[in-house]
Amino acid sequence: MDAPEPETSSDEVARPPVRTPGRYRKGIAKREAILDAALPVFGQVGFHGASLREIARQCGVSHQSLMHYFPTKDELLMAVLRRRDERLRRHFDDAGGMRVDELVELAEYNVDVPVVISLFITASAEAVSTEHPAHEYYRDYYERIIRSTTAYLSVAADRGWLRPGYTAEGAARVVLAVQDGLQLQWLYERDSVKVADLMRLVIGSVLSVPTADLDEAVREEARRGR
Repeated sequence: MDAPEPETSSDEVARPPVRTPGRYRKGIAKREAILDAALPVFGQVGFHGASLREIARQCGVSHQSLMHYFPTKDELLMAVLRRRDERLRRHFDDAGGMRVDELVELAEYNVDVPVVISLFITASAEAVSTEHPAHEYYRDYYERIIRSTTAYLSVAADRGWLRPGYTAEGAARVVLAVQDGLQLQWLYERDSVKVADLMRLVIGSVLSVPTADLDEAVREEARRGR
């Protein structure tokens, strides 16, 4: 007769594996390295052209190790996109909305990271399809950035600072469309397309006052608890 197996308490069964601080930090570092490697691959060949095996090779880990952190290509793409958009998204809920100068500053920053622009343009274009894993993400992204920029420009509208024919939402859509279009052109002609400078010209064609004046008005409205 076989000997009975030793009893195991429910506490022992439920106890999670011990994670030392060193192993935890190494895990975070490896996850970030995978995201760093995945960004250029997605940016160059898009979601459908990217391969988990190629991304694993790029960052020097096994395919199995990569899948430990990101079991599917969908999950990996979404993690890359969220990290890519983190700088902009943290301003979506700012009091008074998204400053247009923040968009200009982002354009200046993006000059040094062309692969980030490439990923954004490639992924957002592919994500128009409802079957794409980032479709809801990008729909939410555009809804929120337009709403936030509209809130900012509504202060200009209330004070008569928008050029004739513009509403706050219309102005927000124009500025964002120009930004996306110029960034696409810049990928083809990096020496001749000055995204930030051209965006300032467009913003000046929308606003009749300097953005510094509007920023101060937005802060004033925020202090009043509008």
